[in-house]
Order: sequence, then structure tokens, then C-alpha cells
Amino acid sequence: MDMKQNIKIFLIALVLGMGIAFLISFKFKEPIALAINRKATYFYVGSYNSLETANTKKANYKNSLIYQDGNIYKVVIGIYYDDEVVELMSSYYNDLGISFYQGKLEVNSDFLYNIKDLELLFKASNYDYYENVNESILNLFDEYLKENI
Repeated sequence: MDMKQNIKIFLIALVLGMGIAFLISFKFKEPIALAINRKATYFYVGSYNSLETANTKKANYKNSLIYQDGNIYKVVIGIYYDDEVVELMSSYYNDLGISFYQGKLEVNSDFLYNIKDLELLFKASNYDYYENVNESILNLFDEYLKENI
């Protein structure tokens, strides 16, 4: 084979390889991102040394749960993965006049995958539906905590 033929074969293989790599990365982009960055942002309204005090605070929030972080009990009002949803919910809680803190928690990619679709509802709906969606996410988080922590 002459040099010109080798260059043609090389260019065809290069273009074909790039095309396949693009299709694979496009198709698996989201699962790979969920596997690499597995930190979710949780919103909590207080940290307490006793479970009794945490339960008293929890009673003030319709959709909340208690997350035990070592010897500290945190009253969690939401947990989110998508940065845009974190901003939306931060604004939502501020509009309600709720003082809250944020923390990061490493979770498994299955949990993130499960809340991903629910997070889309925050972006597509108005404040009227946030409580229902948030309740569903907190239920998933409660199940996750029981199974994994």
C-alpha cells in the first residue's frame, strides 16, 4: 500500500472512532456523572444533641425527617442533587421565611437516580407543588437512610 492509502484508512478509522466515542459518551453521560459526583445537598433547620429536642423541632415542619450524623441529630427539610434545584429550593425556603443550613452528604448513585426525575418536577412546576414533590424526595431519603446508614 502506498502512503496515500494508509492516510485514508487512518482518517476513516479516526472519524469512525470519534463518532462512536461521541455517541457512547452522549448516551452514558448522565449515569457516569451520577457515579462520579455522588454528593447531595441537604437542607436542615437545626442540629441537636438529643433526639427529643430534634423531634420537638421536627414537629414544626410538615415535611421533615431526622438524620443522625454521628451523635448529632439534624432536622432535614429537603435533599437535592441538581444545583439548579438547590437554588430553587433555597429561594423557596427563603420566601417562606425558613432559616436553614446546607450540608453535603455522599449517597449512592441509585438514590440520585431515583430523585432525578422528581427534581425535574421542581423545574417544571410552581411553588404550589413543591411540598408534594419534596415529600416524595424525603420519603426516598428516609428509605435510603434505613437501608444504607
